[in-house]
Amino acid sequence: MNILLHFLLNYFVIDATLGNASNYIAYIAFFSIILDLDHIPYVLKVKKNLVYRKFGSESRSRFHELYGITICSLAISASYLFLDLALTKVIALSLILHYAADFLLGKTRPFYPFSKKEVFLGICPEKFRVPVEIALTSILAVIFWLTMIS
Repeated sequence: MNILLHFLLNYFVIDATLGNASNYIAYIAFFSIILDLDHIPYVLKVKKNLVYRKFGSESRSRFHELYGITICSLAISASYLFLDLALTKVIALSLILHYAADFLLGKTRPFYPFSKKEVFLGICPEKFRVPVEIALTSILAVIFWLTMIS
């Protein structure tokens, strides 16, 4: 899933559940995309073949799988002691929704690095993934833009 779609999904879910997402827009953006920074080494490694290989489970590090969810959960639990409760909820939702979207819509290796076995739920078949992603990103971007100008 592209980073803009991660942000937009997170923004609208947080706005619907917690309200006032616009007050936390920078946090939502940061924590919606920080997990995808692990794609950078993959991009540098495959360079020319990126168009053909795309961003599958092999592009993710251990922090983008169950191992990362565990570490993020511990960090979020600890942050509860130091941060505002609303901010902690925004951070937690942004991270968990990122993990959930990747797991539900794409191929994942949940036990990586201990197992390289891929799991694919098939909710969105591979041949429809790019058109669905483009459509969702476009629709949510327009809705986001309209809410920001009103």
